[in-house]
Amino acid sequence: MTAQPLVRELKGLLPAPLVAETLETFMDMLRAAGADAGADADVDALVDALRATDRAALGQVYDAMRETDVFRRIVTAEPLRQAAQAMTRAKRLHSPFQHAVFRMDLAGEPWRGFDWHQDYPYNMLCNRSVTAWTPLTPSGAVNGGVDVVETQTPHLYPVDVRLKRNAEGRPLGGRDAFIAAAFHSDFETRSRKPELQPGDVLMFHNTVPHRSGRNPGPRHRYSIQVRFGDLLAPEVIARGWRNRRADGFEAFAALHPDLIASEERP
Repeated sequence: MTAQPLVRELKGLLPAPLVAETLETFMDMLRAAGADAGADADVDALVDALRATDRAALGQVYDAMRETDVFRRIVTAEPLRQAAQAMTRAKRLHSPFQHAVFRMDLAGEPWRGFDWHQDYPYNMLCNRSVTAWTPLTPSGAVNGGVDVVETQTPHLYPVDVRLKRNAEGRPLGGRDAFIAAAFHSDFETRSRKPELQPGDVLMFHNTVPHRSGRNPGPRHRYSIQVRFGDLLAPEVIARGWRNRRADGFEAFAALHPDLIASEERP
């Protein structure tokens, strides 16, 4: 059996009207929450208006976006499902909704950067799950985008488990599992940053090292990430389809104690 590529760029995979409706829904929610930037304001102007007047309300819109009908339709869109099924070679797909996320990476907030990591420690779906990373607005060198390292074969790296922190360094409650720093310089030399447009999908295996979040601007970046695995994979069945809860890396540590380079606890 021919080995599957670990990274695929799927141009224009999602229907343009569906992507446009998703962004328009987000903008309608911003206006409903009090964003006032004029009738012709674009998404960045609305976000900036609400960020300046009521940051908590912006957070509420951010969280509620996952509860919209259009979000459910975009993360279950048939072209996305078909691409994930082809890449995982799964007869039946596993895609827990808790691992489908809406991302809003604001320009000029470098402390929100999401450093080098693999998705396997975060999601623990199965040994061959994939992430579908799709932008709602252009993503690339102009606003940070996502960097990927195209490894030839699946490989897990040791991780440093760290508390999430805000701009002042105060803990936020959750934790991250970033790849140990000793590997970062190699990733820097081998990584690439795909240029993606709304409706494009970057699909990659759960062991592919990648990073995103740091956005130098001037435009904000909005994206959706969905995870797909093999529902009938032996390791999934063996654990009764349990997957990683929202916070903590206990399942990963139990399976791979040798890969916990260091751990910070609350």
